[in-house]
Amino acid sequence: MPICFAPLHCLQGQGVSHFINFVRIPALAIRQHLRPLAPLGLLEEDCVTMRVWPNGIDLNLHLNNARYLSVMDYGRTHLLARTRLLERIVRARWTPLVGAAWVTYRRSLPLFTRFTLSSRLVCWDERWFYIEQIFTGSAGLAAVGWVKAALRGPDGTLAPQTVLAAIEPGIVSPPMPDSIATWNELTREKLQVGT
Repeated sequence: MPICFAPLHCLQGQGVSHFINFVRIPALAIRQHLRPLAPLGLLEEDCVTMRVWPNGIDLNLHLNNARYLSVMDYGRTHLLARTRLLERIVRARWTPLVGAAWVTYRRSLPLFTRFTLSSRLVCWDERWFYIEQIFTGSAGLAAVGWVKAALRGPDGTLAPQTVLAAIEPGIVSPPMPDSIATWNELTREKLQVGT
């Protein structure tokens, strides 16, 4: 598991984690327009440090399971901003869509704990981007999530290769890991149930 150490690479964002995504994601887009974050290569890892606030906990006084997905939304938007995709998405009025999400939990993140969310684009195919997101607290790995996402334009779903090559010409997808390929096949299989 890659760990981020460089201060520029692991931006401090603890003050933003208590805002709901309805506020903090548009705020990030505006901030990116006014004062852009340090740029990042499309296949590089982005890290954001946050804190567990009272509005994100459950009765066990740790980060609520559902809140992980909300934090992951913000992490992906932060990654989009740093890889220069966010500005293109906003300008073209493309719609980011999640096709599937999977999270597994290892350790709790207690109230007021600081944690780091690392996000990276793992690979892509003709339709989907596959993103890995890792939560790390002071005790180590807290959770791992995978997200299968797409961009939709006025004429339908955009090919990831076309979108990414416009930013980094010549880029090609890394091989899809067997674990993600298996998960992807399971999601397709489940969508066939009852149809």
